[in-house]
Amino acid sequence: MSKILDGVLASQAIKDELKIKVAQLANEGRKLPHLAAVLVGSDGASETYVGSKVRTCEEIGFKSTLIRLAEDISENKLLSVIEDLN
Repeated sequence: MSKILDGVLASQAIKDELKIKVAQLANEGRKLPHLAAVLVGSDGASETYVGSKVRTCEEIGFKSTLIRLAEDISENKLLSVIEDLN
């Protein structure tokens, strides 16, 4: 027997659960999750995708940082930025 999954409902349930867990972390004085997104260049689809992730982080209570870099950035400089995030 197959079951149709409501993706919107499932997504909201996950977000609600994460909100509770993030609030618990905050109440305990623990470090909150933090999304760091690095965008290289100006691809519209990537902008939309990352923007959606940043908004979701805000909704849940995660911290987020968006780092925009020029498309002509050198590989070494990009790797340095990523290393600094870690």
